[in-house]
Amino acid sequence: MSRPTVLITGAAAGIGQAIAIRLVQRGARVLLWDVSAPALEQTRDELGDLARAEVVDIADENAIASADMTTWRPTHLVNNAGILGQKRSWLDLEAAEIERLLRINVTGPMLVTKAFLNARALDTPGAIVNMASIAGENGGAPGFAAYGASKGALLALTRAMARDLAPDLRVNALAPGIIQTAMQTGAPDGAANAEAIPLGRAGSAEEVAGAAEWLLLDAPYTSGEVLRVAGGRR
Repeated sequence: MSRPTVLITGAAAGIGQAIAIRLVQRGARVLLWDVSAPALEQTRDELGDLARAEVVDIADENAIASADMTTWRPTHLVNNAGILGQKRSWLDLEAAEIERLLRINVTGPMLVTKAFLNARALDTPGAIVNMASIAGENGGAPGFAAYGASKGALLALTRAMARDLAPDLRVNALAPGIIQTAMQTGAPDGAANAEAIPLGRAGSAEEVAGAAEWLLLDAPYTSGEVLRVAGGRR
């Protein structure tokens, strides 16, 4: 069995970067995709020889199709890239804003997964982790209904993938709550709203990465599930 090779989208910072670090520490190779070239290059340099990086916009089908997945054929996938969108009532959103959010948060993971399936190495048991959110289950905070809808769609897609890709691949989703990342800076509650979290604090990217590592490498009989990493919050 060969060394796991994990494709991670949105890997330049935050949760995606933390997952990459954790997996390299386990001895896996990582393929890093992001749209931020400087941050992506810095992450790759920090990870060393077990990392390769490529600027890929998952909203662009042609960019996905032309990305290099043959030098290192991936065995695992983390659909982590996503956007929060602006805090606005869904009643005030223009169609273009909604479509961009859905394009990145839902269509993107679907297109990346299709490309992964065509390229993946078959000599190592594989798995997929989709990065959803508790907003996909509770509808999202006021002003973030479109984000919640996109993550709810990703949860539905996860269950469909788990059914359709079994027994060759396991597919699960993570549903983080309030996590201290740059993306969370624009989120509704902010890391300071600890009273809404039973454990009394925001989570860290490293804690989400630990859950991703388990689903990818250490959960051979787990598929079609949603694992919340939200400090007890629903």
